[in-house]
Amino acid sequence: MRQSQFTDMDPNERHGYNRLRPYRNQMVWHINDLCNMACSYCFFPTGAKDPPHVGQLTPQQISDAIDATGMQWALFIGGGEPTLYPDFIELVNLIKQKHFIQISTNLVSRTTRDLAEQVTPENIININASSHMMMHTPKSLGRFLENYHLFKDKGFNITVSYVAHPSMLGRMRADFEFLRSNGVEAVIPLSYQGMYEDRRYPASYTADEARLIREFVHEPLELLVTLDRMNFKGRMCKAGMSYFMMDTKGDVCRCATIPEAMGNMYDGTFRPRHESVPCPMDKCMDACFGIVSQVAEPEVPEIGAATKVALWDRIKGMFASK
Repeated sequence: MRQSQFTDMDPNERHGYNRLRPYRNQMVWHINDLCNMACSYCFFPTGAKDPPHVGQLTPQQISDAIDATGMQWALFIGGGEPTLYPDFIELVNLIKQKHFIQISTNLVSRTTRDLAEQVTPENIININASSHMMMHTPKSLGRFLENYHLFKDKGFNITVSYVAHPSMLGRMRADFEFLRSNGVEAVIPLSYQGMYEDRRYPASYTADEARLIREFVHEPLELLVTLDRMNFKGRMCKAGMSYFMMDTKGDVCRCATIPEAMGNMYDGTFRPRHESVPCPMDKCMDACFGIVSQVAEPEVPEIGAATKVALWDRIKGMFASK
């Protein structure tokens, strides 16, 4: 069993978009709807339950269906709260024998500790821990931090994400300082995409709000989301060829922006394209995956010593025009 392919990267690189680049075939997998939290800014309604089909297939059946594609996958599993999926630990341990996995979790479900104890870090790309600071009680926040350190001590690459919801911006700097003072090494702001008080974000971030988010980003390309500049229309994109989205039924579509059906993973009808095609949309909603899926020369700019300053200068110029 192999380690994730970014093991030798600089720590800051492991928490940016570079962690996605080694993996040819990528699938964002919406595995369930059920969640143990009720965040006001979630795109799911409060109290959402899993549909009846969730959990009907055994972990072995799902793993076999993924293997049957003949493709080695990087699976980015989210929900809902994926650790609440039936027999989730067994499913992860089966899939990661041949594929790579990232898990997005709030770190405070009843099965979180079991995941850390019963799954090894091999082939786990990242644990993406959603902080949801506004929703925590002192007790649940203590559990979040305890479980963060448990995963870290077990050798997992773990990143804490922080949704830069407009209602959170006034406390954002204090929250980041609190997390860092409690030993959290990597906290990454995610620009909010959605409606709030009749305004659409990220387009409605003010210049000052965008500058606040800029203070904390690990990866300059995240600012393309912050500044609502995710327009790749006419550019060649790998969505539908090597990047996809899958829902709770196993139905696969091209991407979050274009729900073009690509078949079903579980019944064997999934068929990818054999080549990239131009993006027809004015705005990409796939965030980091949309950026990494662009085909360019080079495919995705490396943020190394030679290009970082030039890229920062280009993105800073966007602020001047905002």
